[in-house]
Amino acid sequence: MSAWGNRRLATASAAVLLILTPTARSAAPPVPRSGPKPSPLVHRLRAEAATAERAGDWEAAFAAYCRLYAADRQAADVREKLNATLRRVQQVRRHRDPIFQQFTLNLETAEALNLYRDVIATVPPLYADRDKATPRLMWEHGVEEFDRALGSPAFRQAYLDGAPGDRVEAFRGSLRTFWAKRPVANAKDARALLRQLIAAAQDTLPVRVPAAIAVEFVCGSCAGLDEYTVFLSPAEFAPEPSAATADLSAHGLYFGSHDGGLVIEGVAVGSWAAFHTQLRKGDRIVRVNGRTADLGAPGALAEALRTPMGGSHEIEAIPADSDSEMPRESRLPLVVPTVYGAAMVPDRDGIGYVRIGAFAPTTPGELDAAVTHVKSLGARVLILDLRGNHGGSFTAGVEVARRLLPAGIIVTTQGQVGEVANRVFSSDSGMSALALPLVVLIDAETASAAEVVAAALKDNNRAAVLVGMASFGKGAVQIPVRLGGPDEDDPGRPRPRSGVRVTIARLISPRGLPINGAGVTPQVLEADPVRQLQLAIDRAAELLPGPRPPMPTVSSPIP
Repeated sequence: MSAWGNRRLATASAAVLLILTPTARSAAPPVPRSGPKPSPLVHRLRAEAATAERAGDWEAAFAAYCRLYAADRQAADVREKLNATLRRVQQVRRHRDPIFQQFTLNLETAEALNLYRDVIATVPPLYADRDKATPRLMWEHGVEEFDRALGSPAFRQAYLDGAPGDRVEAFRGSLRTFWAKRPVANAKDARALLRQLIAAAQDTLPVRVPAAIAVEFVCGSCAGLDEYTVFLSPAEFAPEPSAATADLSAHGLYFGSHDGGLVIEGVAVGSWAAFHTQLRKGDRIVRVNGRTADLGAPGALAEALRTPMGGSHEIEAIPADSDSEMPRESRLPLVVPTVYGAAMVPDRDGIGYVRIGAFAPTTPGELDAAVTHVKSLGARVLILDLRGNHGGSFTAGVEVARRLLPAGIIVTTQGQVGEVANRVFSSDSGMSALALPLVVLIDAETASAAEVVAAALKDNNRAAVLVGMASFGKGAVQIPVRLGGPDEDDPGRPRPRSGVRVTIARLISPRGLPINGAGVTPQVLEADPVRQLQLAIDRAAELLPGPRPPMPTVSSPIP
């Protein structure tokens, strides 16, 4: 399997955004949501998804719904189907994951029960909508998850002792008719009831690893809340540095093996590597940080990336389309900038271009530097490219909006916790805000903090126009929370450092519309990425002061 296929999705939000990977995007480019009738593509994808669901092939069903969501944003049921199949996919991958299996096998039953108690105690006071995160509802989500697990051959093989199928189905029936309806008032009740359920399962099935039942309840009680709230095992919540997989995916580079050697399997569109290196798909890697031996062997690339040269990674590659055996050298920074591509649009005097690829604490300062650079080159209008930006730091998104918006509401948060508890974030930057006219590019990959910026610029009429496709619709804020507390049966015993990534706020646009599930719709809808940029350039040219120059078609500043 390729490097793309092997990457594990550590959070639910990453899983939802599987739709946004280069592989998925090239398979089915989105079509304008304004079309009057569903296209043949939509009908085909619906049929594929339904067939995969009936066959229990949840990976295929999820992939079809991801592509369908990009192609038919008007269908009200698609997002719901996407989230439901996502939950199934998360469960399937969990059952196949040897690291997660080992975590489950190492848990004592009491430890697993305490973990479930911690989830029920920790999440409701933090979750964005307290009424949807009651112990009673979270118990129901856990029952659903365990019911589905019992239908999984992988789960039964790993954790049950060969229970007959009719006995398993009978117990599943009792889960729906009896256990799901039991009253649960608090975390203590939930733990006690789960202990009873595990005892009943051991008597009926039997169960080889009782802790596995509690783990299903832990995962289900989180995943049932929304597509972004997810349990994080110790390996995901606090991974050991030595266990971290070294790669260059943050730069936009993906690698694979070919004929025993290492090749570039893909370069993400709009990534740092696409802008700042000549590396392209199919290039053959000959050296990484000076290492040449067995780069195609498992672990060799990760080992080479642990020893950067001179503060950067040095990649030497022979271009795929070259007859020469002379490698070309590229240097990649250890920390990927979030703002890059700052340049003047070729053959268009006065039009600057800046891309924000993600939002991190450094992003506002990086944007300041990029804007200063293009202004020094003569920019009088700025194209701000947020396509493919999956978000990141909510705070950084707000700060970027303040740099671009002199006054007005940026976003309103709805939640229970501290600074996001029903708070209005606004800008009063005044004369210190960027004064250049703006044209903004967004697409179906624009998500989270990037949607906050796009909505603020659109709703406050700060951007002259938004061009592209409706954004993803991830209008929520998550934080990782550690699960802990003493072991009820052995207070002195150390506990694994697991946690939950929990949604603590929903995001509301300046005009009072929810961003989650709806996204931000540009005024100019266009599906083709090249045409999107061309339209943005044309609109920017109209904003230039003075007589407008001729507007020839120009080559894109995007590689």
